[in-house]
Amino acid sequence: MSERLPWQTDLWAGLMARVRDKRLPHALLLAGAEGIGKLDFATQLAEGLLCQSPHDDGSACDQCHACGLLAGGSHPDFRHVGPPEDKSVIPIDTIRAVGEFFALTSQYNGRQVIIVHPAEAMSPSAANSLLKTLEEPTSGALLILVCSRPSQLLATIRSRCQQVNFALPEPAQAVAWLCERLPGDGDAEALLALAEGAPLAALRLNEEGGLAARQSLVRQWAGLLVGREDPLAVAAQWKPWGLAHSLRWLSSWVTDLIRLKSAGSDAAISNKDLGAQLQKIAERLDLRVLYAFLDQLTEYGRLMANNLNEQLALEDLMIVWQRGAQIITRKEIRQA
Repeated sequence: MSERLPWQTDLWAGLMARVRDKRLPHALLLAGAEGIGKLDFATQLAEGLLCQSPHDDGSACDQCHACGLLAGGSHPDFRHVGPPEDKSVIPIDTIRAVGEFFALTSQYNGRQVIIVHPAEAMSPSAANSLLKTLEEPTSGALLILVCSRPSQLLATIRSRCQQVNFALPEPAQAVAWLCERLPGDGDAEALLALAEGAPLAALRLNEEGGLAARQSLVRQWAGLLVGREDPLAVAAQWKPWGLAHSLRWLSSWVTDLIRLKSAGSDAAISNKDLGAQLQKIAERLDLRVLYAFLDQLTEYGRLMANNLNEQLALEDLMIVWQRGAQIITRKEIRQA
């Protein structure tokens, strides 16, 4: 059984009250930032609902036959649906299987649970297929959509689910939780800043060497401005972190550059440990280039749902970034 996260206590209690009063809907949408434990919460909810002897708080006993089947990944009344391996989109056939699953009879306590994660990864045809399942709910069936970007879901899907919003934990609570799990030299505050306040994302970043990698990546990114780095080679270095991760980091850095350009060295920036490097970058560029690049990052974030080629997207971003700097440099040469 996975760990109950301290910032989810009230949300859990609220859902368990619905379970006791038999008011649990047929579809839930768990929405909130990445890395705050939504999928863990959904898994615990499924375990508790399918358990044959749940605890008083609704959590699974971790001892009964049903819990054993869940732990072994073979419970006949549970499915976890996501993109196929090495893919970023959930295809229509996968979602059609959701409806077929709910058409079957429950083999244990009358409940069936499916988790779809990340729900925003459904292809347009898959999302339309899911609507049919939502419009014809099966008794005892629960569909749990786990989503970090609910705005990318069809409005008709959102309207047919009860949305449960997961907020970021208070900073002090997040730091305390993270400090208990980091090695002695771990910098909880820096990791949380890098993960935008999401504790599980911060923990993963530490395990993946995120702070050290970030220092290297920002040097490469700055190197593009002076022609010291090749954009295609830099994009290859970013690829292991994924497009979504890269867009968050780049957006955060560009936002800080805009702050530094507007308010100078006294600006309140998010990436304080990169302050000196960002200040040097800000001195080379003007606000037009920064705002244009931020618009490009936002557009790629919007297009991510369309199964983008991540490597090509990263290459394009690095080329655009270098080209913007070169435009400013050529302008300075002409004016000299």
